[in-house]
Amino acid sequence: MHSQRRLGILPLLIYLLAASFYLYEFMLQIAPGVMTHELMRDFNIQAAGLGVISAFFYYAYTPMQLPAGLFYDRYGPRALITVATLICASGALLFALTKITYVAAMGRFLMGIGSAFAFIGILIIVANWFPPRYFALFAGLTQLMGSIGAIVGETPLALAVAKFGWQTTLLIVAGIGFGLALCIWLIVRDSPSQVPALHTDANISILNSLKQLLFKPQTWVIAVYSFTIWAPITVFAALWGVPYLMARFNSSAAMAASAITMIWVGIGIGSPFAGWFSDKIGRRNLPLAICALLGVIASLAILFLPQLSLGIIYLLLFLFGFAAGGQALIFAVVKDINPPGIVGTAIGFNNMCVVAGGALFQPLVGYVLHQAWSGKLNQGIPVYLAQDYQRALLLIPLCFIVAWLVSGLCLKETHCRAQY
Repeated sequence: MHSQRRLGILPLLIYLLAASFYLYEFMLQIAPGVMTHELMRDFNIQAAGLGVISAFFYYAYTPMQLPAGLFYDRYGPRALITVATLICASGALLFALTKITYVAAMGRFLMGIGSAFAFIGILIIVANWFPPRYFALFAGLTQLMGSIGAIVGETPLALAVAKFGWQTTLLIVAGIGFGLALCIWLIVRDSPSQVPALHTDANISILNSLKQLLFKPQTWVIAVYSFTIWAPITVFAALWGVPYLMARFNSSAAMAASAITMIWVGIGIGSPFAGWFSDKIGRRNLPLAICALLGVIASLAILFLPQLSLGIIYLLLFLFGFAAGGQALIFAVVKDINPPGIVGTAIGFNNMCVVAGGALFQPLVGYVLHQAWSGKLNQGIPVYLAQDYQRALLLIPLCFIVAWLVSGLCLKETHCRAQY
């Protein structure tokens, strides 16, 4: 059966379209990071309020992961990805058309609901359309597409915001989403006609699927690694990294966004490399541990190393992103340890743990910043000092340390082989 799944033009086109949705939702996910000052000014809020608005994306995205996985185990990705893209575009449109705080939060919430279906859907398509030996590689390539979306959401989006304003920019982004949904509906198919899609057996209830997953100790070990390896990205790259660099180096938003882009370049290169390296050596744990340790070193240097030159900052940010490549590889472990009938549910649960850091830590960092705020304003925008950001962002290296310990002490090696 697996031999009937092969590389070809149609499978690659379907993959690219589905991955384009992941690119799109990633751009939406990190967009507030390049318009923090404009949003605080127009919504008349401070860092804590902005953190909450931005985190509404994760308040939807995080709990929707498990239902999304269950849906994918029972229904095809074509319809689900199409509807999800429409929901994301509608959320962007709502956000663009308001300057009312709670309406903007609802727009972010809609974006989160739609985005919850992106990564899971792509991995289901990979499982349905490609031979199993390509899964880790395509998981990494998918994260590369997300990184491209984030890169577009950094410097190009920052330049567009500077030229057109944040509302007009988001209106254009919403229009792109509606066009993408149409293309997905017209071209994407669930699976090759000769290969049944990996749906759950109808006799397996949702409750039984969850029991199979949640009563497995390694599910929770993987979840801890997933949470701690990606939380630094949702905190730093997706929201607070740009204002931190602006405060520490007295740079413009465009320059800071350009530097943050190196994180996404690192993720884009590190994710497929981690998958390739893991398959090459026949081990999962070693690459995962290397990624986490690299994150510890890079994040501590970014926060506390004095007198950093621009070139060193770019290198450290690249390594910071490269370290997060372990997030894509851990999904190969998820596939290794779970039977095919609950792979969608397992991926959904794990992705929920991946993105939970945004829901928890984005507003937490905003709160810590607000507590340290001196009350100083610049053109109506709260001014936070570099040392305030350093104190608030200390949780980033702590997360990487936990991921390193988990990968070295608790995670069972699968040797890149399915356990079922």
